Amino acid sequence: MPSLSWKQKIRCRLSNTKAKRAWMVWAIWGMLGTSLTMEGTQGLLGLNGLSVAGLLTAPFWLAFALWPIFYFWRRWHDRPLWAEETVVLLHDPESEVPFGLEIIVGRHGIKVAIEEVHQIEGVEDLLVDVQKHQSDPIAGLPFETYDAQSLVQWGQRWLEKPRSDNEEALQFARWTDTLRYEVQKITR
Repeated sequence: MPSLSWKQKIRCRLSNTKAKRAWMVWAIWGMLGTSLTMEGTQGLLGLNGLSVAGLLTAPFWLAFALWPIFYFWRRWHDRPLWAEETVVLLHDPESEVPFGLEIIVGRHGIKVAIEEVHQIEGVEDLLVDVQKHQSDPIAGLPFETYDAQSLVQWGQRWLEKPRSDNEEALQFARWTDTLRYEVQKITR
């Protein structure tokens, strides 16, 4: 199987899940770190032990001070990026050989990299009427993509036609039905 270069080129925004987790760790360190730094400090007003505790925990306090700056810089830097994450979408995961492709979840929907779809034998020729989105390096997608809604419509049309003997195209068309449910979840 060829290496998919689109995975190396994509640039994603800082996901909300990661940001929330980082803010949670930041708040926990602010509360627990303070109590742990002060724990066991003795001497004249606790200054002797406090200086050693402060020295030992200095890297954590530096990270504590820099995280808000990094967060706002990253949010500013990520403004033009479209993609939020890539996810493997499986159709019929309980089957002996589950079929799945990676999708790109973004601000306003789902896209699928053309390279990802064209790795399926015989599907490239069937998708000539599906609209392609040109590469957009500013949005972090320096490769061509299909819009998920266009693939879903193609899959519905293809499944309504008399079937050919192309088993991989049939699997792909059934996968687009699974993709339809993902698009519905996002657009709600």
